[in-house]
Amino acid sequence: MELQARMRELAEQVRLHRYRYYVLDAPVLSDAEYDALERELRDLEAARPELADPNSPTLRVGAPPVNAFEKRRHARPMLSLDNAYSEAELRAWEAKWRKLAPEAEPLYAAELKVDGLSLSLRYEEGRLVEAVTRGDGETGELVTDNARTLSDIPKRLPFGEGRGVPTMLTVRGEAFLSRKRWEALNRERDTRGEPRFANPRNAASGTLKLLDSAEVERRQLSFLPWQALWEAEDSEGPPQGQGHSWAMALLEDWGFMRMPRAAAGTLEDVLRFIEDQREGRLNLPFDTDGVVIKVRDFSVQERLGETDRVPRWAIAYKYPALQATTTVLGITWQVGRTGKLTPVAELEAVAVAGSTVRRATLHNADELARLGLKVGHRVFIEKGGEVIPKVVALVPGEEARDLPAPEIPAACPECGGAVGKTDEEEVAIRCLNPECPAKLTARLLHFGGRAALDIEGLGEALVEQLVASGRFAQPWEVFGLLDDARSGLAFLAGLARMAEKSAQNVLDALEAARRKPLSRWLHALGIPMVGARTAELLAEAYPSLEALWTAEEGRLQAVAEVGPKVAAAVRAFIALHPELPDRLAALGVAPAPPEVRDRGGLPLSGEVAVVTGTLPTLSREEAETLLKRLGAKVTGSVSAKTTLLVAGEKAGSKRAKAEALGIPVRDEAWLRGHGA
Repeated sequence: MELQARMRELAEQVRLHRYRYYVLDAPVLSDAEYDALERELRDLEAARPELADPNSPTLRVGAPPVNAFEKRRHARPMLSLDNAYSEAELRAWEAKWRKLAPEAEPLYAAELKVDGLSLSLRYEEGRLVEAVTRGDGETGELVTDNARTLSDIPKRLPFGEGRGVPTMLTVRGEAFLSRKRWEALNRERDTRGEPRFANPRNAASGTLKLLDSAEVERRQLSFLPWQALWEAEDSEGPPQGQGHSWAMALLEDWGFMRMPRAAAGTLEDVLRFIEDQREGRLNLPFDTDGVVIKVRDFSVQERLGETDRVPRWAIAYKYPALQATTTVLGITWQVGRTGKLTPVAELEAVAVAGSTVRRATLHNADELARLGLKVGHRVFIEKGGEVIPKVVALVPGEEARDLPAPEIPAACPECGGAVGKTDEEEVAIRCLNPECPAKLTARLLHFGGRAALDIEGLGEALVEQLVASGRFAQPWEVFGLLDDARSGLAFLAGLARMAEKSAQNVLDALEAARRKPLSRWLHALGIPMVGARTAELLAEAYPSLEALWTAEEGRLQAVAEVGPKVAAAVRAFIALHPELPDRLAALGVAPAPPEVRDRGGLPLSGEVAVVTGTLPTLSREEAETLLKRLGAKVTGSVSAKTTLLVAGEKAGSKRAKAEALGIPVRDEAWLRGHGA
């Protein structure tokens, strides 16, 4: 039986790693390592099929294609939910149900509302016998063969093994598509010249209703449960006092995946969860559109009952929509600090995620062609985690409209200079004029930005005037304003929307920036492929500009996370500005070198730490500085290599991911205790 035990172990590992990849977005294996696990399992099952786990994720096979789906009536209607859009509406809902059950304790279970297709599964004696879509709530379509292909839906529950599985059980949940699979499917459709799926929800809905279950299996839908119903009268129902959270834990024990973001407690706890997930949910690998709040106890749910439309014991808090449709009014081209030309769709104003959107990025000319986008098209746009919304697809049917194709610029739209590709392999086209004012504007904004030198007052309005003055050819030349304080003050104060006090504030910020850490300076210079993290690593290896400027390309590659392309980009920048260290010194710039200390004996030596949330007294930068002083390596995102998370209030997705990976979570008091 050792072989069968190994097969079960492999099946469980494959399920777990799929869950980490598609639901938690926290893989701990490389693609090659995962493929090796699945390959071993498939080989063993092929050799000894009689020993295979009936719920093995490799055995997700459907049935021959059908001509149409049979209609099936739900034993209990799949009701809609009332929606709330504010705290006041949630409090009004609580007050309303408490009038019907005043003695009941107002405790809730809350979980993210996955944006997919609702599905009802019926099990008899632990076997999956029926899967029905929500339909109109009363009657749906029978899609059992398609549901059997989803690796997250057990075909058999541990009935009769002392695990409490009732004779008849209905499990309701959401079938959905991860964003990674949605993007992969859209790439396939692009190559075939087929219209794109506008969003993962549309793709999931269309997939589950395909007549060919083999194609459903290939698309790799996922499933998360959100309700369990004990159906048989002779089955022992939930124990008295139990509720939703207990039922979800039981389903996990029986082989279903768990909802990765959930909370329980009072309405105050729920409200905190809603705020925590407002931004945190955007880092999940699947789409969500709200939080479902349910009165926790089943006995109270039963007493409250439902109307003919919605249950009285549940409500959905809806976040502002992340996607909308609108019309493209025009296409303009922006020039970035490296000269990259980015097409931007000028849109008919539309509300998305709580703000009015009039522009959306199109990334590059290839993306423009792939979308088949033309002025006048109606499009889907989404905000998600993007600062600038993006166009994701045409509204179906728009591709057939006869509209003029957009023109790719033959010259820089800002300076009229030549455009082209600096590397034949790259997609982007760039302005090739080294003196393009738009490039200097973007470089200067980056130079003084918060992630770089953080020069207060050096915003877009001032930067545009500085560039228009013709006085500066490079970002660092603004430090020349400090050569003669009186002259610099007069110059700045004479610009539009500037006064003597605001001009003096800019000069003070420039003075402070002269001695900011070397890592910030390296990031501010705008060296291609050198972000904040790479700048820190370079500063640790070369504690002065002079040292870095003399480093050979081969030696640069010895720095952690610096490969051949980054090293070549650094050397190319140095070759373009060979006198920069001397020039900066003449401007009074003296970047502070990184602190040098023996980390081996420090309290947090060997730790890889991340800081998230709002700490009681320390800023994030101060907490990261303290961690480094204590010997820890600090990174910006949680991964399998992270060994420590320092979290404050509203920690959001990073805390959830750390907890899912089993990473210790500490607070500010703990950190201060180590630094004392």
